[in-house]
Amino acid sequence: MINLRLVKILSFGGLIPFYVLSIFNFFHKAFIVLDLYSLYSLVILSFLFGSTWLQLIIYEEKKNIKSLITAVVLAPVFLIFIEIFIRFEIKIFIFGLSYFVIFLIDKKFLKNTEYLKIRKNLTLQVILHGVQVVERVEPQGSVDVFSVDESVVPDDSLPF
Repeated sequence: MINLRLVKILSFGGLIPFYVLSIFNFFHKAFIVLDLYSLYSLVILSFLFGSTWLQLIIYEEKKNIKSLITAVVLAPVFLIFIEIFIRFEIKIFIFGLSYFVIFLIDKKFLKNTEYLKIRKNLTLQVILHGVQVVERVEPQGSVDVFSVDESVVPDDSLPF
């Protein structure tokens, strides 16, 4: 690969927001940090799917892979709906699976072993950061069904 150094700088530079947001999430449990994490992940996934789409179009001349190209093109649209409608923990799990699927597609169709080593390292780091961020999320709306709220218990002094 001619520009391997540039590829490494840009690729690992893309990890910086994941690291920064993971650190912010560790010290400040704010929903904005989680939203930024998932939105940045969505942007990176859309970029990766776009890059994969381009590689598949170039490769398509050799084999018939129209269904795979269609899935790769529609995946970012699907991920946008997931971003909007799905809980954070499930969303990050699906995003992690998407990173892994993109890596598997690249591994199957790309022959550049140097780039694939970089991608393997990046994919592993992003997935592990996702696990770390989800691990720090406190359950939202968790209710202890066996506790009694004292403000709702009827007062015995009422005449009824």
